[in-house]
Amino acid sequence: MKTLKILFVALVGGIVGYLGFTIYNVFEADIANYQNRTEFDAELWRNWEETEATASLRWDMTHSLTTNYELIGMSIEQVIELLGQPSGQSNSELRYYLGMSRHWIDTGSLVLDLKEGQVVNYIIWHG
Repeated sequence: MKTLKILFVALVGGIVGYLGFTIYNVFEADIANYQNRTEFDAELWRNWEETEATASLRWDMTHSLTTNYELIGMSIEQVIELLGQPSGQSNSELRYYLGMSRHWIDTGSLVLDLKEGQVVNYIIWHG
């Protein structure tokens, strides 16, 4: 009976350990994104150049940017003053390249939807 109890505890411990390991591996990149959040700095954003050391700098600033700045309602001129020239622009959107994500699998963009020269919505596009 004692051997059965030890085997049961070992089995449960193994399952819990395996689940913990799997969950960590699945969410590790998201945890890194959370831990590496950086305060938005307009000068760093505007002058950013993608290098290996700064590849995810804009990604790291997006939470602070979208939390602390009321992007919706801004004019095109206000956005460009804050973020600099967009990577892409049309009559209906401004697009800012974010570089590589911390996953090192995809890149992304901050896409600002425009209507009559003002931001009406934005998304952070992963691709």
